[in-house]
Amino acid sequence: MKARLLPFGQRFRESGFTLVETTAVVAIVGTLAATAMPRLAAMTGEARYASLENARAALATVAAMSHAKFLINGAATQSFEDSKVALIHGYPAASQATADAAGLSASYVVSSVDPGMMSLVPKSIAGTPRANDCYLVYEQASAANPRPQIRMGDNTSAETCV
Repeated sequence: MKARLLPFGQRFRESGFTLVETTAVVAIVGTLAATAMPRLAAMTGEARYASLENARAALATVAAMSHAKFLINGAATQSFEDSKVALIHGYPAASQATADAAGLSASYVVSSVDPGMMSLVPKSIAGTPRANDCYLVYEQASAANPRPQIRMGDNTSAETCV
């Protein structure tokens, strides 16, 4: 390849951005990012809270289906997919098998709170301080409560699930 020769007195002009132009673009992008970050964080909390709402609905569905099967065949254990769910008062016990039957084991950490109660925490925040304010509680049926109680944990909201 031959080098191009320029006539005497002409300068070869290079293309590109000046330092001032580059600095202005970085400042604008930084300002936009700073205003967008709080909204993105809020959307994360809303999504996690919506996921807990869906998990609550899944547990309610498994409870209703288990009870219907119990009324039909009277068996103390019901099968769902690959899970065998033990029933207490005709409803699912608070156990890992119940979470498995609801399809929640892949996304939630299930732990026993008290006898007859379990909590479900999103795996993305399990083991962090945020898990204390972003969880779901399943309380199995008892003589005092003939149906299982499925509720959000204390202080659980979209704001606390961030």
